[in-house]
Amino acid sequence: MNAWTNRALATALLCLLALLAGAGLAYRAHWNRYDSAQSQLESRSERIDGLVRAGPAIASRLESARQAVAPWLHPAGENAANDTQQRLRELIDATGNTLVSSQVALEPAAEGRLASVRLTATLTGDWPRLVRFMQDLQARMPPFWVRSASLAREGASTPGAAQTARLTLQLQAPLAPEKGQP
Repeated sequence: MNAWTNRALATALLCLLALLAGAGLAYRAHWNRYDSAQSQLESRSERIDGLVRAGPAIASRLESARQAVAPWLHPAGENAANDTQQRLRELIDATGNTLVSSQVALEPAAEGRLASVRLTATLTGDWPRLVRFMQDLQARMPPFWVRSASLAREGASTPGAAQTARLTLQLQAPLAPEKGQP
């Protein structure tokens, strides 16, 4: 063989070796990528399998949590604000006080907060009845959370006569989530 043929064969052999080395490196890079993706999928599928196996336990715990929280929430719905205001009126009437004015506003659910009804009520009555109203309000389920209270004496201070007062309350009543909401 002459020198030119040897050089051509050596060059072809070197190009073939370089091509095989590049193909080997590309194969290794793709294999590493496939292997890491496969391990991620396996760990994810194992977590999903764990959730599927724990599904009944999660559902029972969620239901017990809902049952524990349900007495603390007012029923939701289209008339939630009016129904909540009516419950407050009934509580005021049951204690023998007089409702002077009331306002109600529905606050929609926000991130991390339940929907609620905000109530402002002004009522009058004698001191023992107002005290009984506040005791009943505190013991009532589902609760009305008092955000602020203002108490002012009304009328003249006459000996032997019952003292009357005006109580202004800002209340909040949390609503249960409606069906289909988390």
